[in-house]
Amino acid sequence: MKGPTLNLRKTPSKDNGVKQVESLAKPETPPPKFVEDSHLAFNVLASEKLPNYASLDLFHRAVFQLMFSAQCVGIMPLVGIRESNPRRVRFAYKSIPMLVTLIFMAATSIMFLSMFTHLIKIGITAKNFVGLVFFGCVLAAYVVFIRLAKKWPAVVRFWTRTEMVFTKPPYEVPRRNLSRRVQLAALAIIGLSLGEHGLYQVSAILSYTRRIQMCANITTVPSFSNYMQTNYDYVFQLLPYSPIIAVLVLLINGAFTIVWNYMDLFIMMISKGLSYRFEQITARIRKLEHEEVCESVFIQIREHFVKMCELLEFVDSAMSSLILLSCVNNLYFVCYQLLNVFNKLRWPINYVYFWYSLLYLIGRTAFVFLTAADINDESKRGLGVLRRVSSRSWCVEVERLIFQMTTQTVALSGKKFYFLTRRLLFGMAGTIVTYELVLLQFDEPNRRKGLQPLCA
Repeated sequence: MKGPTLNLRKTPSKDNGVKQVESLAKPETPPPKFVEDSHLAFNVLASEKLPNYASLDLFHRAVFQLMFSAQCVGIMPLVGIRESNPRRVRFAYKSIPMLVTLIFMAATSIMFLSMFTHLIKIGITAKNFVGLVFFGCVLAAYVVFIRLAKKWPAVVRFWTRTEMVFTKPPYEVPRRNLSRRVQLAALAIIGLSLGEHGLYQVSAILSYTRRIQMCANITTVPSFSNYMQTNYDYVFQLLPYSPIIAVLVLLINGAFTIVWNYMDLFIMMISKGLSYRFEQITARIRKLEHEEVCESVFIQIREHFVKMCELLEFVDSAMSSLILLSCVNNLYFVCYQLLNVFNKLRWPINYVYFWYSLLYLIGRTAFVFLTAADINDESKRGLGVLRRVSSRSWCVEVERLIFQMTTQTVALSGKKFYFLTRRLLFGMAGTIVTYELVLLQFDEPNRRKGLQPLCA
């Protein structure tokens, strides 16, 4: 018998959906053969019908549209991401998505190098260093997403195999299915990030035009070319100016903003996919609260809980680098924005953009942590019901499940240095306050100087 083997039990199993071979009734009938490995879809027998993945409430179907859209800016260079069958998702160096990623990485390297050269000339300070950090984070994100894309085909296949059992009874689909939850989170992040980037452009353009209008010593007529050479002077110190390059710089900066926000959005999608399945386990446990339950039911629930914990470990090992990069990025930019709270700004639009950007950044960071912390919260919500199990239904499997829920840390992590839980959010807030007080003391001389002359 060719192909991978399955452990066929004597009793029918609800987990893998494999039908029991009735060898006693038909002894002459040979056991079903496995399909060839090239056509194998999650260890199904040749005699079984392949599931219609497009109609199931699966994580791959919930996120494939967002992942495909992100490939337009070079994120996650995968082939077959739109296929309903996760088996067809693969990573290839010689592919169009990988070519797009390399083009954006080259553009990021140019922007990073031009900013670094510019800062060497004018001198590096705590405030003008932010541009270099931004381009460095985007470049690091591309590298991390390429490494993640290489692991993603194995991750999404293992994920689909694990969650297939949750698409059938006794598990029920919650009121808001997984696709709707992911899409709502994505729309919120995308809409707010577009507003933040749009306000930045409006603030920069109005500041530029008002300065030319109010300064008599500036005889330049407001124009697109002059605006680009004034606000993106660090780029054109390295590259010759042309209208085409200027337009590309604007588009590339917009793409970098998408990448910068997509790091957090991707963590949110992963977190919602994992917490969704733990929520289904909790809902099944709650339905058994006032019923007399046999031990086999608790054996099955604990088996599914263990499978979800194994999936969480597998996903965490693949994307912990992205979590670490995202947390460092958010920590730095929150501290940087808070450093400018007491600074005076020249125009009202500058205040509008600054406070919107600050509140959006803090809200996005908190949203990432709270969404990721839902995994840990959902994994423990069934404890109350399990502890109230009657003596007639009490068994050693209930005790094992309670012990596992209370002792095991079920959460995503940043290279195992820390786990994304609610407790970490408050710890991070305290760290930001501490660092901010130190930074404000060092920045006191700069704040005393006030605004520079408008027409200097």
